[in-house]
Amino acid sequence: MQKITLRDLELVSAIAETGSLTNASRRLHVTQPAVSQRLANLTDRVGLPLVERRDGRTTLTEAGERLLSSAERVSNELARAARDIDALAAREYKQLRISTQCYTCYRWLPFVLAAMRDDFPELTVDVVPEATDAPYESLARDEIDVAIVASPRPDYDYEEIPLFGDEFYAVMHRSHPLANNPRIDPEHFAGQTLVLYTGKKYAIVEEVLKPAGVSDYRVIPVRITEAIIELARGGHGIAIIAGWALDDIDNTGELVAVRIGRTGFTRQWTAVVGPRTKPEYVKSLVRHVRQVGREIGKHDWRKRLERGAA
Repeated sequence: MQKITLRDLELVSAIAETGSLTNASRRLHVTQPAVSQRLANLTDRVGLPLVERRDGRTTLTEAGERLLSSAERVSNELARAARDIDALAAREYKQLRISTQCYTCYRWLPFVLAAMRDDFPELTVDVVPEATDAPYESLARDEIDVAIVASPRPDYDYEEIPLFGDEFYAVMHRSHPLANNPRIDPEHFAGQTLVLYTGKKYAIVEEVLKPAGVSDYRVIPVRITEAIIELARGGHGIAIIAGWALDDIDNTGELVAVRIGRTGFTRQWTAVVGPRTKPEYVKSLVRHVRQVGREIGKHDWRKRLERGAA
């Protein structure tokens, strides 16, 4: 006997429930000849009659009843599966998966997540650091719900919500030849070693050095802020780091933070939202991240650190 399909079981159920091929065709939204043809084809494959006429009504034979029994079990199982999936979807709806485009964000992101849990005690927030290097691709693969990025991608069509901007500085040991400069222009980075957060692309390179045609520099990629600072303190290169990230550094006496360019190198952070993300969670996330931005904006990092001011 050839394989019996869900479509076959659907046909047997319709005949049993309606009592005629004509009524079954209406139930299945097809013509009566089409139902007759489907029944004949199924009968040939089974090798036994499936229906018979009794008292003016089309009823199932013993073979037909056997198929109907399977159809009922399959229908119940599909309904149960649908309920289970709905329950899973409901649980996932109380989950928010977040990643950022830069490891610096992980210094303030925990405070944002704690505030969000106060707003939504039932919410499970998962940070997905694996998506840091490719947040848009992770959104497209439904691996995260929200990406916090500083380099929006016009080739992806997602909702983008501005958050805040923070300024990055060139941080180095006070004995570095550039430490006494009032600012560091792109050409000053030529021949220098840059200590940067690990990543596939670097903002200072893409937004400052490449446009100025500067290419002769070396990069030391590091994931941890403390390690970046210590390499700069040890005279191993120039760290490019957000001013607010220096607030956790106890001893800044040997360090100098110099502004990059005439107006500074500022990155604008943006929340990129996946299509299935619950709006209430996005609103809470944006509100608390913007509060972080306001707190960051209260500090005058240049007065504290530029040219070694402590």
